[in-house]
Amino acid sequence: MRAWAFSLVGASPFFTKSLSILSFFWAIDNLKLSAMFKGLYIHIPFCNQKCPYCDFFSITTRPVDFETYFNALLGEIEIYADLYRFSLKTVYFGGGTPSVVPPEVYEKFFQRLGKVLDLSTLEEVAIEVNPESYTFEDFKALKDIGFNRISVGVQSFLDKNLKLLGRKHSVADSLRSLEEAHGAGFDNISVDLIWGLPGQNGSDLKKEFEILKQTPAVHLSAYLLTLYEETPFYLLHRRGRLKLPSQEEVERLYQTLLEETERLSFERYEISNFSKGKGFKSKHNLLYWKMEPFLGVGAGAWSFDGKRRWSNVKNLTLYLQKVLRDRVPPREELIELTPDEWRKEAIILGLRTTEGIPYGWIKGRLPSEVLKEFFIQRGDKIAFNARGFLLSNTILSMLI
Repeated sequence: MRAWAFSLVGASPFFTKSLSILSFFWAIDNLKLSAMFKGLYIHIPFCNQKCPYCDFFSITTRPVDFETYFNALLGEIEIYADLYRFSLKTVYFGGGTPSVVPPEVYEKFFQRLGKVLDLSTLEEVAIEVNPESYTFEDFKALKDIGFNRISVGVQSFLDKNLKLLGRKHSVADSLRSLEEAHGAGFDNISVDLIWGLPGQNGSDLKKEFEILKQTPAVHLSAYLLTLYEETPFYLLHRRGRLKLPSQEEVERLYQTLLEETERLSFERYEISNFSKGKGFKSKHNLLYWKMEPFLGVGAGAWSFDGKRRWSNVKNLTLYLQKVLRDRVPPREELIELTPDEWRKEAIILGLRTTEGIPYGWIKGRLPSEVLKEFFIQRGDKIAFNARGFLLSNTILSMLI
């Protein structure tokens, strides 16, 4: 596998501006697409191990080297550079585990990317990092490359919870990683936490925030543990071997979460995201919630051009074949949104934010008592209140 992949890259490490026949007709069919991508998501599927709750596309083996995969990423970007316009505000590396990749690989990638796209308009360059992956020197190298936002996958500040979640790192690793990132010059540091764990109580959650308080984090993503089909946690739950908190317990934990974020001066701006000031909101994720066009590249990535969504193949070998050999978009699924479908998605995503959506979009579609109990109206905008966020899935099912 490795030798085969190398031969593809060796034959054509860079793509010319000429389009293959398939991608040419794809462009003509879409009338030389007029959407302008504002965000670039880059999926790094490699992981040292698979977490039992994760349903993102990832692989724990490494059948190709990083050079081969990053050549494919650049090749895919070049394909779309011939089909779309770009005015990039954000670049985001997600996974998988982007921090298994050495910083020098990212340095070479950006040197080459700058020859394909105009990077002068970038406002945010972000990367997800596992606490055990990078050292101070690595963070310093990332800063020198041009990264300005770090998202650290802490998941919990209690070792017992890390063990439950199947994580390799310790709380000490997380604290070291956060301090070293800050010491290397990063002031925009985000922490991921998972709450609603089996056996978790309010006291445990408060301990998490006491430790968070001691860190330089200025952004928090706090996700309720969700069971996705075919993940180990989902299968354990079906077999009765993993008991999640009851709805009443979740509501109590949620209230504790809101109290603790407020105590630490984290302001909520999205259902699961909090920041210390507007300057530290995730600009890339805001593109998703505002239905702005973004390009996702890499195996398993998703894209949205304002009218259609598409996913890439979730098979690394097939991804490399399509991009490096066939020079065609490595799409697996394409969804054309009708105006009604677009509006539904805009409602769902917009109501994830505290900014909300135009009231006219849902006027007359919900009982007045529901609006009064679960929503806040500000001028011509309407948004969930705290209880509305907690019950958002149920309420949205009434709307959509």
